[in-house]
Amino acid sequence: MPSDPNSSRRVTHAAVIGYGPDAREQALRLRAIGWEVDIVVRSGGMTWVHAVADGFRPVPAAEAAMRADVVVVQLPEAEQPAVWAYGLAPYLAAGALVVFAHGSALYSGAVDPDRQLDVALVTPCRVREAELVCRVAVHRDATGHALERALAFARAAFGSPKVETTTLDLEVGADLSELGAKMGGPAALMAEWDRVLASPSHEPDEATLTYYERLRAKVLAGGRKRGAA
Repeated sequence: MPSDPNSSRRVTHAAVIGYGPDAREQALRLRAIGWEVDIVVRSGGMTWVHAVADGFRPVPAAEAAMRADVVVVQLPEAEQPAVWAYGLAPYLAAGALVVFAHGSALYSGAVDPDRQLDVALVTPCRVREAELVCRVAVHRDATGHALERALAFARAAFGSPKVETTTLDLEVGADLSELGAKMGGPAALMAEWDRVLASPSHEPDEATLTYYERLRAKVLAGGRKRGAA
């Protein structure tokens, strides 16, 4: 069974899925403090090039998942369901900790981790009042130590910042609010989702439809709350 990230009995093994700027920063920091780190990226792409340049040897998702104590999912949320279902879920040992940087795929059920896994959302750190702060929300607690493990990961991956607890619901609401503001408001955001669903390049499957339906309901609920206030 994978060990607690705080355990001194053996080195913690992390699988970092994706290698964008945030993933790169975390992977390098974890390696620097003694963790074994696997990187999972598409072979031959620019993220693959960057990972190799940083001294990593990217491996297939299944290989990384089989030996991981901690899996760090840093993929765009649209890519997560397929990678999770085929590359990660069948290979993870019971008790592994799975960390997500954003919560929409979890919230919508597009990614539904096994109940034998610890699952947490660890938000990217932000500077607030001259202090680095990140937030942790436990989505599933299989071992009874999910919060403790997620807090330990956050401190290791971000260099011991201030860590606060939150909930998946609050963080998804905040992400959608920020996205809506960038798009020009909730109506513009939903119009963009409709455009994606209506694209002739693909026919959305049931999981995709459920994903957008749950996010749409979240946006509408947030609008009602603001109206009531």
